[in-house]
Amino acid sequence: MSLTLFTATGCARCTIAKKFMAEKGLTYDEHDAIGEGKEFFGQFYRTHRSAIFRGKEGIEFPVLAEGDEIRQGLAVIVAWLQAGASLDGFIGRSEHSKGWVGGLHVSGGDPAAMDDLVAVLSFLKRNGLKLQLDTDGRNAVALECLLEQRLGDRVVMDLKGPRPLYGALLGKEIDTQEVGRSMALVAKSPEYRFETTVAPVLRSGVYPESISFLTPEEIAETARWLKEATGSHRLPYVLRAFDPQTSADDRFRSMETLTPNSLLRHRTAARKHQVLTEVQPISG
Repeated sequence: MSLTLFTATGCARCTIAKKFMAEKGLTYDEHDAIGEGKEFFGQFYRTHRSAIFRGKEGIEFPVLAEGDEIRQGLAVIVAWLQAGASLDGFIGRSEHSKGWVGGLHVSGGDPAAMDDLVAVLSFLKRNGLKLQLDTDGRNAVALECLLEQRLGDRVVMDLKGPRPLYGALLGKEIDTQEVGRSMALVAKSPEYRFETTVAPVLRSGVYPESISFLTPEEIAETARWLKEATGSHRLPYVLRAFDPQTSADDRFRSMETLTPNSLLRHRTAARKHQVLTEVQPISG
């Protein structure tokens, strides 16, 4: 399949994408979406609107087309050119942040693709970009590998909740010892924070089944686990309000939106074990 790369005048990440393609010896057609290729890209966008993300600041470039496959954003494009769809679990779209690459989900990918992941992140790092890794505790070995090779400038761990509820909150079975290993690794990284969303839980152990938010006591249990796994009670720990509107589970969409004030009891409970705990409301 032929490759078509849509770029934009002055786009530094487009230049980096072209550098990668040159290193790989790839041939492609390039069109400046705000210059000579504006009309062509406009037609392409109208045809493929559902596949191209457009945020508040407009469309993120570069955009790559290979047949029916469309990839957008530097990291996503480099991953596709390196390994096809093999890195999809590891690398996804993220909000553009100057000098940083996000959307790097250590827990989401296939460990068998680690060599390609390292190659992609090493290329991005060599070209002056900082890397933010996200983890929910799975793939601790992959996280350790990346940190050992200094391929994580910041790590954000989505700590789902206390040990007994972790699998239910994650939506799949998980080895909680592996989650503990990930916590310890994160706490040794150059820059990091832990986050817990005060999320609804399906209480299946009672009859009838009910749904309720994580309680202050359960958040305290989570903070205590974090202290035990890392040996520290002074870690950056953020509690986030659950946003029903973004839930993939229809059962949770009708739930109330928690306010910062409603999370103060959770914060107080967490601070018994993590004294730096703060609350962050849903961003508007």
